[in-house]
Amino acid sequence: MSGPSYRRRVELEKDLGGPPEFSLAEVHEAIAASRPDDDCLVFRGRRFSWAEITERTRRLANHLIERGLGAHTERADLTGHESGQDHLAIYLHNGNEYLEAMLGALKARVASLNVNYRYVAEELLYLLDDSSARAVVIHSVFTPTLAEVLPQLPNLDVILQVPDESGHPLLPGAIWYEDALAAASP
Repeated sequence: MSGPSYRRRVELEKDLGGPPEFSLAEVHEAIAASRPDDDCLVFRGRRFSWAEITERTRRLANHLIERGLGAHTERADLTGHESGQDHLAIYLHNGNEYLEAMLGALKARVASLNVNYRYVAEELLYLLDDSSARAVVIHSVFTPTLAEVLPQLPNLDVILQVPDESGHPLLPGAIWYEDALAAASP
């Protein structure tokens, strides 16, 4: 299932009187437009400008949208604690991918949730099942724990894996995070 790109979706929502007048994703876009070459994120010797982070988060949003993730029911049509959005689990140590996953999810209208990296398999299974997570961005070091519970999570259909020093191979069915960004439209 494919939907409109991030930019087109924002235009459509504004035409329809869509979500709030501004969102954190739109604030990010506005700041990036005003200072594209300034540093947005500096982490362990890596520097990313506002323009770079904006492009990377748009690409992630478009990857999620292309995989059918997003908001399927508007807030006005929900009650109480219901969520009309798909959920993205963020199972990462600190790094640029963490911020990108949060902003990319917002731009795709996907709700993100943090995964405690100390969780054992039983806790991870509970969190991912209870949240109905359809996607996860995960550092390779955590893939053995996810692999233990993956057969019990049939709705987890998007796995974006970030390589690290652990050397763990790509999980079956997963996509390398950078490959997903490279293949998605900006």
